[in-house]
Amino acid sequence: MKTKNVLCGLGIVVALQLGVLVSSGQGYIYTYTGNDFTSVSGDYTTSDKVTGSITLSAPLGDNYEGNPSATLLSYNFTDEVGPQSAAGSMAGGLGFPYVMESTFGTDSSGAIVSWNFAVTGFSPSGTLTKGIQTENDSGGVMDSGNFVQEGVIEGEGSVSSDPGMWVETIVPEPSIGTLFVSFAAVVLAFGRFRPSPPVPSAARKCFSGSRNENEL
Repeated sequence: MKTKNVLCGLGIVVALQLGVLVSSGQGYIYTYTGNDFTSVSGDYTTSDKVTGSITLSAPLGDNYEGNPSATLLSYNFTDEVGPQSAAGSMAGGLGFPYVMESTFGTDSSGAIVSWNFAVTGFSPSGTLTKGIQTENDSGGVMDSGNFVQEGVIEGEGSVSSDPGMWVETIVPEPSIGTLFVSFAAVVLAFGRFRPSPPVPSAARKCFSGSRNENEL
């Protein structure tokens, strides 16, 4: 029975692995790195800048123009001051974030060449507000960040006429080879243990666990 239980457990692991492969999808992460601020006040310094990323379920594509809200999975931006980020994943910064602007344009190779992305996050109490924006389009070229506490601007930072860069990273689906390795483990385990005599109800017991050994 020990052999059967081991193989049953490994089989369940393989089934779960297959479920992960089916449910997982490919992601497209666009990471932005801005340039140092040149105009600052409060806690902001000329060593601070806007950085961040957006994660999409589909690529923007070649010669794209528009708002990819339908495929936007998450975002996380920081200007390195105060509450560090305004994140759509609710991680590492203020909650209740809002996307104020989200437009992008790409060239013939799918690289981002124009954009306007702005997010605002609020603390649950409403006393803290973080605003971050990066823009490079016909409306202007500027990165900026600000930190407001109880209605008072604690500081601001910005850099104009000096746009940063976007880099795309593709996160692939889990390889089917992972599933193959799991099946290989089952085969190896079967070779290491001597199987018990076949029992007609063993398959049912493996998954239901409702019968005891005396019933076999």
